[in-house]
Amino acid sequence: MAKLVTLFFALGLLCSLTSPVFATRSEIKRFTLLHDRMMVDRSLRLRPHGQFLNVDIAISSGLRNLISDISNASEGSATAAAKQLETFKLLIKNVNTEKYIDLYAGFGVPLPDIKIKKHRLYSSLFYEANAGVMVTIANQDDPTNPRAQTYVRKELKAGLAVFYRPKKDKTYELSLYRLTRADTAASLNSSNLAQDGEFFNLDKLNDDHTVFALDFQYSYRTKTGQLETGLREAKIKSSNGEKTLYGNDPLLFAHYQWSPTAGLIRSSFFAGIHYRGRYTIADGLYLGTQLSIDKQNVPIDLSVKVSNQFITIMPVLKLKWFNFSYSFKNPYRNPQDEVWVSSLHNIQITVPFP
Repeated sequence: MAKLVTLFFALGLLCSLTSPVFATRSEIKRFTLLHDRMMVDRSLRLRPHGQFLNVDIAISSGLRNLISDISNASEGSATAAAKQLETFKLLIKNVNTEKYIDLYAGFGVPLPDIKIKKHRLYSSLFYEANAGVMVTIANQDDPTNPRAQTYVRKELKAGLAVFYRPKKDKTYELSLYRLTRADTAASLNSSNLAQDGEFFNLDKLNDDHTVFALDFQYSYRTKTGQLETGLREAKIKSSNGEKTLYGNDPLLFAHYQWSPTAGLIRSSFFAGIHYRGRYTIADGLYLGTQLSIDKQNVPIDLSVKVSNQFITIMPVLKLKWFNFSYSFKNPYRNPQDEVWVSSLHNIQITVPFP
């Protein structure tokens, strides 16, 4: 385990030294990194495609107040000049801060299991919807004229997930699905916001781009741990529509969990890495620990995950027909890329397959 951790951090340091520096902040890049971290957090709590219902909501502190204040400023003032002045004051108040929201809902239907000797085949149909918003108010380009840089994306997935277990210590997971995306980005000053009172134009999210994609994961279990590696959202073929700003880069990942203890209270340690084109490998490194208590006594798991920017605390209540999790993602480094990062609150509710 110690050698694995050392290897991960050495790789991250090397990549951070050799990777190009992102001189200008990109909302798409930042959204991609935060969204992928949310996907990793979700997989740490529950196996993908194993629920009738999965609702996951993550939101930055203060985002609702910011959107409401901008809307009220554009509507409440009597004149155009007064509206612009009130909007400018709000931008100055929130200058060099970022806000993020990630909304996810997934639905699944299990199909009959197939068992032939030691071989096991589990499958399910699934439908997933995701919407995300990234907003940064910055004055790095012009200190006297702060701007709201926004990125909005919607995503729909519908397909088939298959889990194949030829042996007790090996599992292959393959998902084939139709993936539909649409997104939009904007850079708005106080004049633009005072006129519209909105950070983004949702009409632009009607320009869908559809592809056929796959997820693949290989899992290998030992007496004291488990290794998982694979990829997600790998494009097989484009269907229709114009390409999105987000593109079609797949998510690559590897995760190892070491479980040295057994009994009433079980502790484990994990290390992992994830990578997608827009951020460095160092950004995708993480370490953590998980504490589990015998489900018959206290059905609660507690995970603590550390990346190079956040500490995430994830308690999970696991019952037979209902799971609930509240996670708190707190930045221990600020500012990041000259922008002050807010903490993130994350709630997940699921109804698992039996």
